[in-house]
Amino acid sequence: PSLVGSEMCIRDSSEALLKGNSIIFNLSASFFNLIIDNPLYSLRVTSLFFGLLALLMVIRIQKTFFPLYKEYSQLAAVTSISILTVSSIFLSGINDTIIYFLGTVFVFYILKSHREKRINRSSLIIGVIIALMILTRKMSLIYLPAIFLILLLLYSSLKMNLFLKLRSLGVISVVAIATITLFNLPNVIDGKGMSFHEKKLDEEISWIQLQYLTAVKESEGGVEDGQHVSVEYVKQYIAKNGKESLPENSLTSVIFFDFGFTVKQFFKNAFKQVVPITRLSGLLLVFLILGILLTIKKEGFKLSLIKQEYITIFLFSFILILCIVSINYIEPRWYVGILILLPLPVYSILQKRILKTKKNELFNFLLINGQLAFIIVMNAPYILSNYKHLV
Repeated sequence: PSLVGSEMCIRDSSEALLKGNSIIFNLSASFFNLIIDNPLYSLRVTSLFFGLLALLMVIRIQKTFFPLYKEYSQLAAVTSISILTVSSIFLSGINDTIIYFLGTVFVFYILKSHREKRINRSSLIIGVIIALMILTRKMSLIYLPAIFLILLLLYSSLKMNLFLKLRSLGVISVVAIATITLFNLPNVIDGKGMSFHEKKLDEEISWIQLQYLTAVKESEGGVEDGQHVSVEYVKQYIAKNGKESLPENSLTSVIFFDFGFTVKQFFKNAFKQVVPITRLSGLLLVFLILGILLTIKKEGFKLSLIKQEYITIFLFSFILILCIVSINYIEPRWYVGILILLPLPVYSILQKRILKTKKNELFNFLLINGQLAFIIVMNAPYILSNYKHLV
């Protein structure tokens, strides 16, 4: 939500429900406002609070499921902090960090279920997590395909029969729907339906239409990368070409409106993510490829090994989903919450494949210090030029 809109809704929670603001974010900010008594600072503190919780969850996941040598553990922490800090989300006063935190909790319970070889209790918690993500921002619905994929991989590793899989999915769905309904009970009782935070631009046009037209104009060279056409321009475009000239306000409409253009934009967006991921995480992608090659060299290509890489699959499946549904520019902040977890499996693979022997001491030294130096070199100019926005 915008700072101004959320600041107003902190003062009136019923107004927040009516206008469709982020319920979880506004409730959290309202709590901090009782202490700070400053709506704007309360929003920023809320963003910072959940960002720190997300980092603490990363540390807990590392200590619980990814036992690393001290130097790799410290490098993982530095990399995750760099990703979250340089993404400029910490003190932004927006609700992204709540989704980051909930995403790390989801991963924790997936890994916990995999280790314990059962998911009964985790199904309830996962259902609540999904509900809270959607209550925070309606766009979190885009996470559902990636979450579903991870659940299928988990079910496969637990060798669950069809009945148990359906029961787990049923529990997750029922709990999620019940939780969303509970938070929206005042609206439901008044017959006003569910309330979600979604970006609204104008009564006449949707954010999806603006995004799509921006993508078209950017491909034609009429708009610079990362910029958007104006709301007025979209209105003029529709007035001239008709409403059917742009997709309706739905993801399926965007995907199939011009499928050839969708495929083109998909590959374009996918390749473009290498730059922001590298800027945020340093040489992590290079280390991931190195770890995969070393694993294949030693053990051959085994599908069973890939299926257990929940974090890596969760991240890249979600990015690919974004590349499909977001025809235009993809903001790295949308997937930063999963990216902060990527150092854990990557450094774990390297630690396993590059044994701690005298022969490999120099390689480990160069790897660790090279990553630190790369992060500093990549991010120093950005931090200096955006210092005011970070604080």
